[in-house]
Amino acid sequence: KKGFNKPGEYAVVLDRLAQRNVFAITSFIFGMDNDTPGVAERTLKEIRSWPPGLPIFGLMTPLPATPLYKKLEAAGRLTRPKHWQEFIPFAMAHTPLRMSIDEAHNEVRIGWSSSYNPEAIERAVDSLNHKPLGYRINIFIARLCFRGIYFPQMGRFAWLKTILENRRTIFKLIKQGFGGGLQAAVPSVATPPVSEPEH
Repeated sequence: KKGFNKPGEYAVVLDRLAQRNVFAITSFIFGMDNDTPGVAERTLKEIRSWPPGLPIFGLMTPLPATPLYKKLEAAGRLTRPKHWQEFIPFAMAHTPLRMSIDEAHNEVRIGWSSSYNPEAIERAVDSLNHKPLGYRINIFIARLCFRGIYFPQMGRFAWLKTILENRRTIFKLIKQGFGGGLQAAVPSVATPPVSEPEH
């Protein structure tokens, strides 16, 4: 039986990775039978306490011939029994137990919009102010790209809009680059003078 990790269990591992300049992609599934309205905000509360990364949010999807699929089919809870033949991203294929399909869709929307709006992207970049500029640029570009998983930004105008919305962070990165931000703001450490050995 497959188990699911809890967001509260991630913090220690993510902190250790961040100390080694590794910032993780974390994935969260909504629409499980224990989920209730507000699950996105409860998850986001945990995420905000972690090092910056790339959270992604999806919906529980019963795959054919799996125990979950058979269970939902027997309970009459499948709403799109052949959902794999009509792929629709971020759309439930069954009725959750403790919230409606629309509520599940809204939880995913909250997760994405709260993690990839301009303010959230700026916070992620600012949280790496103690790192060299390259790390801040990397997380900024990665966040913009991952944003496109949920929010359509395939055309040039969609990208232009996204860039304009994030211009504050872009200008900040440019300013830091010209201001010597390529190096981390590491405090100087005094080293004792080296003395000649006595004979």
